[in-house]
Amino acid sequence: MEKKDADISGRIQNLLWTVSGDYELDIKVDEDIYRKSRPMAFYYAIRQGTFEKYFDARAYDRFIVKKVYAGAEPSVLTALGNLCVDSAVWKKAQKDRPGVASIRKRAFSDTLEKDAMRLSHTDWGYVEKCYIEYLLYGKKSEERVQELVDRICQLWDTNCLEEICTCLEWVYKRAYIKGFAKLFKGLDRQVKNSDEDSKEYTEKEKTEEMQSEEDRPVNVFSGHVDAQDNGKREKSRARILYLDQESTDHMEEYIERNYGRSCLTRQEERQLSSQICRGVHEDCRIHMTNGILQCQMEETPKGEFVKKVREQNLQEFRKKQLVTRQNIQQLAETLKRALLTRTEKEICSSEYGKICVTKLWNVGRTENRRLFEREIIRENTDFVVEILMDASGSQQNRQSLVALQGYIISEALSQVGIAHRVMSFCTVGAYTVLNRFRDYEDDREKNGRIFEFYGSANNRDGLAIRAAADSLEKREEENKILIVLSDGKPNDVMAGSQNPVYGEKKEKKKIPYCLEYGVKDTAGEIRKLRNRKIAVLGVFAGEEEDLQAEKKIFGKDFAYIHDITDFANVVGRYLKKQIGE
Repeated sequence: MEKKDADISGRIQNLLWTVSGDYELDIKVDEDIYRKSRPMAFYYAIRQGTFEKYFDARAYDRFIVKKVYAGAEPSVLTALGNLCVDSAVWKKAQKDRPGVASIRKRAFSDTLEKDAMRLSHTDWGYVEKCYIEYLLYGKKSEERVQELVDRICQLWDTNCLEEICTCLEWVYKRAYIKGFAKLFKGLDRQVKNSDEDSKEYTEKEKTEEMQSEEDRPVNVFSGHVDAQDNGKREKSRARILYLDQESTDHMEEYIERNYGRSCLTRQEERQLSSQICRGVHEDCRIHMTNGILQCQMEETPKGEFVKKVREQNLQEFRKKQLVTRQNIQQLAETLKRALLTRTEKEICSSEYGKICVTKLWNVGRTENRRLFEREIIRENTDFVVEILMDASGSQQNRQSLVALQGYIISEALSQVGIAHRVMSFCTVGAYTVLNRFRDYEDDREKNGRIFEFYGSANNRDGLAIRAAADSLEKREEENKILIVLSDGKPNDVMAGSQNPVYGEKKEKKKIPYCLEYGVKDTAGEIRKLRNRKIAVLGVFAGEEEDLQAEKKIFGKDFAYIHDITDFANVVGRYLKKQIGE
């Protein structure tokens, strides 16, 4: 199998070198696309090679990095960028090699067939679908989407990278920021025209983005690990995406502006980071916040965004209100029954208590001193639960579902009086952001804050789990439970500048925290917690093809929720088992 993979990689790499004319290119080759469809793999290599030949691909990469730092979602930006690149290079590729036309047609046909789920899952996926159907069949979409397709198609004859970047920015603002709420599950962001709500780039800014700067290993990663790759390769081919020095220097300011100010003092935050960020996480930092809206930042652009996210999640709640309430009541009843069994009297053998006549024969004959019976009544409130929700960009298309799941668990725990905390996590640069929706002793009213949950950026699962468990272990309750809602795809490939500050020693090479590397680290953290008597349940909120990675991380204690109607039943069985022991 390894020889076959090497042959596949070699064929695609050779095609890319031939088309680009640059035999020193070192670009990640995805063999899984080849297994899915040869025309798709061949055409993607041709497209990339042609782009490398006619345009400054490094400058394009730097443009993407700057947009990500400015707040753009990497997965969306990359997907729409691929369409702009395709439009700009296909005529050039066909002129160089006439056979490209038939390969492109077959690749597009296979994309519609084999990636149908992906193309129907998100707003930007739908734009890609409409773009392909327009090119293949001349089929036009509704006016708002067709406007985007037409704008992308205007790049057919361009020779200017600046035009590609300008088009991508224009399409991104309309395909993602506004969304198509009437047609899809995406957010309904009714904003003003881009001319009113944001400044267009000046010529000076565009020039700065395109100017030549020191070449460094920048990989425009998609914002999450592709499902086909996750946990299936022994060695990750992904590369670290380095931010420039200016971005690195202002990252703390960026984090506070986009996620909220820290709820810890600087000393507490430094102390927490020094305790938690060790080993593979030694260059990382923890930022714990109560969120944008709790920091009186409602009037900022990010505050407006979070309010619209909350409304979108609440709309989903209202739409599924009946089944949600049923889940809450069912889970609460399961917990109540489990707690009730703990209050029942339990008779056990002891060295003191009420003498047991049937055991008196042991006197003088055996060394057994347990000749008495004692009644034990266990405490029914000696439990604490931590709910940790993966808030990475790969959760965007199901963020309302994840918010509902967290809300159901929190409401049920509140009804039975079990102390619990609910947090989400994501990673930006060196910072792992923990957004605390409710603390252990908060009133039930705080549960509604869970609907402020949304997905963005990357996710360093192992570090987030370690940080959450640190607070959990310090609780006085004897029985501790951690519930992690995730998609089984740890991924963090964005790092600060690779250039060391003057006078400091050169930092060692960073390893991309994704694929098998990220899965192994996260699984290791789970094992450590279980060895310390902390029960851990993984609630899978992802695509079915990622189940193997989820199993590697959580072992047998994970729940795969096919339907929200069965949520309370699945989660309840696990919690009942933990409470009843």
